[in-house]
Amino acid sequence: MQKNIGTLDRNVRIVLGSVMLVAALVFQSWWFLTGVIPLITGILGYCPVYIPFGFNTSGGYGSTGGYYDQSAKPAKLGERMTF
Repeated sequence: MQKNIGTLDRNVRIVLGSVMLVAALVFQSWWFLTGVIPLITGILGYCPVYIPFGFNTSGGYGSTGGYYDQSAKPAKLGERMTF
């Protein structure tokens, strides 16, 4: 599992996930428990949703803005995607 989330992206996910979890406790609602997803992906530094789209924000080409991974080719219609 190669990290595909950069520093800024990780920090935003961790803060957002933490705020959502606190909101779940304060407002006693289960809906804000979706904050677990950005929190976990931020801590791990890996987002499986980035793979099919070829995104990688972990310092590509020397920038913190990320880049489009040219090696990730979209599947053709009817072709099965492999990871």
